[in-house]
Amino acid sequence: MEKIFDLSGVGQAPQVPVASRTFGLAVEDQERYLRIIANSLEIRRHYELFLWLQGEIQAFLPHEIMVSAWGNFSQQILSVDVISSLPGVRTSALAQCDMDAFLKTAHARWVKAGRVPVVFCAAEVMADAKETCACSIHAALRTMRSIVVHGVRDERGSPESIYIALHIGSLTQGRPHGRFSTLVDSLIAPIDIAYRKVGALPPTIGRSARRSNGDWLDLTIREQQILNLVCGGKTNIDIAARLAISPFTVKNHVQRIFRKINVTNRTEAAAKYNQAAQEVAKFT
Repeated sequence: MEKIFDLSGVGQAPQVPVASRTFGLAVEDQERYLRIIANSLEIRRHYELFLWLQGEIQAFLPHEIMVSAWGNFSQQILSVDVISSLPGVRTSALAQCDMDAFLKTAHARWVKAGRVPVVFCAAEVMADAKETCACSIHAALRTMRSIVVHGVRDERGSPESIYIALHIGSLTQGRPHGRFSTLVDSLIAPIDIAYRKVGALPPTIGRSARRSNGDWLDLTIREQQILNLVCGGKTNIDIAARLAISPFTVKNHVQRIFRKINVTNRTEAAAKYNQAAQEVAKFT
C-alpha cells in the first residue's frame, strides 16, 4: 500500500503525493491543508471555531457566512449555528426569526445532487426558499453571490448535518468545479469535527451582546462587507474588483464607515472591528 506521508527522515518535510495528485495543490497549499486539519483538532471553544473559519481555510473555501444545521430534516427538527465576521450575522440573531425555508431548500438541493458538494447561485436558492424576512441574517444572505452545500449523513442513526458556505464572489476562485468539489469533500470531515467540538448555542444567548455590539457600527450590509475586506488588508482597488463596483464608490463607502465608527484610518478601523467581533463571539 502506498504511504501518504514519508516521515522516515529526520527533519524532512512530509510528502503528500496523493493529495498533490488528487487536488493539484502546490507545496505551499499542501502544507496549509495539513495545518487546517491539525488545527481543527485543537478547537474547544466557539470563538476558536470562529477564528479557524476566518483563517487558512478561506484559501480553499472562501466565505463570509458559514451556516451549520443538523437534525431531522424530514420533520424539520433542526438546530442551527451561524458564524460570520459580518456584524449582526450570527446565531443570536435567530432569536427573532428562523432559517427553516432556506435550510430546507439547500438540503433538498444537496440530496437531489446525491449528497455531494454542490455550488449554487445564492439568489436562486433565496428565491426558491421565498425568504422575506428583513433581519440582519437574511439581509446578508441576499447580498451573497454563491453558495456551496455539503454535509454528513449518519448511516447508523440517520441524522444529517449540512454546512453552507456563502460568498460575495466566486467560491471556486477559478478552480474547475470537479477539483473544487473534491477539495470541499476532503474538508467536510475536519469542518464537521471542529463543529462537534463546541456546544450548540441557543439563539437567545447573546441577546444583550447583540444589543450592545451586534449593531454597534450602524452600518449597512454593503458597508459591513467593505469593512470586513478592509480589515482583511484589502485595498480599495481590491475591494472594487471583488464587489464589482468602482474604486471611487469604495472610497466613499470607506470614508462613510470611518465617520460612523469614529476612526481616522484603516488600522484604527481594524482594531475597533476586531475588538467588537471578539466581544460578540464570546456569546456565539
